[in-house]
Parts: sequence; C-alpha cells; structure tokens
Amino acid sequence: QYSEQVEDFLIIDCRYPYEFKGGHIEGALNLYTRESIYDCFLRTDKHRRKGKKHTIVIFHCEFSSERGPKMSRFLRESDRLANKECFPELHYPDLYLLAGGYKAFYEQYKVSNSYVNNASIIVFFFFLF
Repeated sequence: QYSEQVEDFLIIDCRYPYEFKGGHIEGALNLYTRESIYDCFLRTDKHRRKGKKHTIVIFHCEFSSERGPKMSRFLRESDRLANKECFPELHYPDLYLLAGGYKAFYEQYKVSNSYVNNASIIVFFFFLF
C-alpha cells in the first residue's frame, strides 16, 4: 500500500549486546551508542531518502522508555543539524518508537527460538499506531 513512499524499514535495537544476543527481532540492527547511530545513518548515505521514497526507522529497547527514545531523539537532532540549510527536509523524516519495547513485542509474538521474525513487527507496529 505504501510502496510508492517507503523504500524500506529498519529496526534499531538499542539494548546492550548481551541483551540483543539473548533474543531480538530478526533483521534488527544492534546500535546502542550515539556513535553507532551517527555512523550508520549520517556518515553514509546507505539508508537515506532516495527521491520521494524514504526509510522508516523503528527504535526500541527493552521497554522503549529510556535508550530507544534517547537514540531516536539523537538521530532526529543530528538529522536536523545536517539539513539546517534545507529545512524542513530531512534524510529520515519517519522515526518511530516501538510501543512497549522488545518485552511487549516478544510477549505478543513469542516463538520457540530467540529470534522474532521481522514480518511480525509490521503487524504489531501498525496495530499500535
């Protein structure tokens, strides 16, 4: 339905590596420092907007109450600074926070192994918003 506007989506797991290794959403990137966020999104144009299409970025941590929101705000502030000459344009206009974090997601989509399929996140994400 949104294929004309959305190029891709990325799931950013802001938990510490030991938490990530204990179980995570399939395909999620484990970025838990400001430097890793900056390197992934602003030092490279790999995930940046391509014409009218853009990448949706979904952040989360265990409960999406501390680390996930902080990293999301950091990317938003850094993106605004990088695009101050062409305000209101942004490389990443669509940043979201997974409500309830990994804990709520895992409880809704429990699987037998440690990894939760990323197809489920789209259903969960759009169900919540």
